Amino acid sequence: MDNSNLAESVPGDEGSTLTDIITAYAREGFDASFGATPDGQLECGSCHTHLDPSEVTMSSLRRLEGASDPDDMLAVVALTCPECGSRGTVALGYGPASAAEDSDILRALRDRRGDDDLPAHMAPGETSDDAPPVAR
Repeated sequence: MDNSNLAESVPGDEGSTLTDIITAYAREGFDASFGATPDGQLECGSCHTHLDPSEVTMSSLRRLEGASDPDDMLAVVALTCPECGSRGTVALGYGPASAAEDSDILRALRDRRGDDDLPAHMAPGETSDDAPPVAR
């Protein structure tokens, strides 16, 4: 996909918001939503199937830290439902203040970042100069 029209729509880390990131992913076809269940599963917002995160493929991940509180750390993950094929995003906490199920889900996801047309550690339209690399 041509991401050139997104280059100006998603700012770098200083100005990116959760809404900016989710909107950028939606423009690339990741427009469904996923949620985390209390038992560490993912729920597809389209087919409502509860999914073992180890069966779900992560295509891209974008980290955010709160501007006023660096402990507000979120990972926005672009993924595809293995049951219905819906592509969407889930926002999960990471770091010391995150919920245990969010950390479990992040660890279990199959990492395909960089194997498809989405940038591995950025929202669509960002360049490597805009966001720091994520350790794999």
